[in-house]
Amino acid sequence: MELQPLKIRFYPKLKSGTTNSYCLYMRMTLSGKRTDLSTNYQLKRESWNDVEQTLNIKHPDRGYIINLTNQYRHRALEIYQKNIQRDLTSDVNEIKQKITSGTNSNEDSYPTLLKLFDRAIERKNKMSGKNNSKASIQKYKRCKSHLAQFMITIKKKNDIKCNSIDLMFIEDFELYLKTSGKCCHNSTMKYIQTFKTVFKSAIAYGWTDKDPFQKFKVRMEEVVRDFWTEKELQKLIQLKIASNALEIVRDLFVFCCFTGLAYIDLKNLSVKNIHNENGKYWIRIRRQKTNVNSNIPLLQLPLELIKKYLPEFENEDSEMKMFNVISNQKINEHLKNLAALCGVKKCLTFHIARHTFATTVTLNNDVPIESVSSMLGHKHIATTQHYAKLLCKKLGNDMDILSGKLNY
Repeated sequence: MELQPLKIRFYPKLKSGTTNSYCLYMRMTLSGKRTDLSTNYQLKRESWNDVEQTLNIKHPDRGYIINLTNQYRHRALEIYQKNIQRDLTSDVNEIKQKITSGTNSNEDSYPTLLKLFDRAIERKNKMSGKNNSKASIQKYKRCKSHLAQFMITIKKKNDIKCNSIDLMFIEDFELYLKTSGKCCHNSTMKYIQTFKTVFKSAIAYGWTDKDPFQKFKVRMEEVVRDFWTEKELQKLIQLKIASNALEIVRDLFVFCCFTGLAYIDLKNLSVKNIHNENGKYWIRIRRQKTNVNSNIPLLQLPLELIKKYLPEFENEDSEMKMFNVISNQKINEHLKNLAALCGVKKCLTFHIARHTFATTVTLNNDVPIESVSSMLGHKHIATTQHYAKLLCKKLGNDMDILSGKLNY
């Protein structure tokens, strides 16, 4: 559609009930429609120059009127241009209303930052299951919670308009996350990435003209992922345990060391996720975090653990959970005791089982990285490649093979 120019002219209009008392008006014309707006400046008709659109050269208020008319003209054109940028239809009466109300747009109706997060979370909830996992929704909720606490604690505000957010706000939020929020660097950067994603919708909808994230660089630090070696894992498997609670936690941890399941996926694992295909058992599950399918052939040890806790699992209700999994926090407390019993001086958390599967169990035994990536349910193979960097043993073996092929 062809854009129509906004035409503006100033003229003196006779005040009703008078014969020589005029008021200066601005007339705006757009797409065949026009409206008049009073500047509230009183003048005589003979003092106005229609050609120059201002007072006669010798009039004492000439400078004032030039400045006044320029302000009105600039204001009208600014509103019109912003409507074009936001792909909004302009109307002369709307422009007039915005000028008289002293606002560029209906900014009072624009969502504030926390309301913007509410919109994003509501949308993700409605689209749950369609590339919007529960973990993703929870991430947005946690980011909103951090922002709310940051504004109350640091900015002394309950909320803020999107067009008030600048680079300093983002940098202050980063500092808050790393100090009061007790977040590590990468967690901080992930929260800011989420903040940036939500904020971009405000730009897209025209609720702000600024993008304060343009000058903020999100930099992730490379993380050294810990894992259990084959020797440490064997010691844990063979460990004699008197406590029933510790034994269950040990079995669950070992199960995930040989399947690569994350805690939440283990908790969600049910009978329907175990498939017997031509005598070979598989775990087929959709990861909660990434909503990506994981296809994991069951090795003998994890299959024995399934039969230990649910001997007749194939005859059970398909919705029955495979294991009774306690809270992640409680499991991690028990794992620290297990590490001490094994004499392993590593900070042991349940997620290390997943790292151990990727490194010690699979990649270190020459399972192709593409297969490992599929079993782990990674969206991108680059995520899996981080584990390959840890395998000095495999690198040594690969070089031994190369050395055998070379004659020099």
